[in-house]
Amino acid sequence: MNLLRLNIWRKCILAGYVLSLVVLFAIDWGYHFNVGHVVRISVGAIALWLAVDRL
Repeated sequence: MNLLRLNIWRKCILAGYVLSLVVLFAIDWGYHFNVGHVVRISVGAIALWLAVDRL
């Protein structure tokens, strides 16, 4: 995947996805890490990516 050729929406989606995973691991929110959190974030990013295809 060539990141330079992606449109601005997809760059925002990828940046938000990576940032959310980093924040999930970096900040102690008081609950233990759960794979379900990563799955929900990933499904949301994929759904948003597919929604951007419609634009």
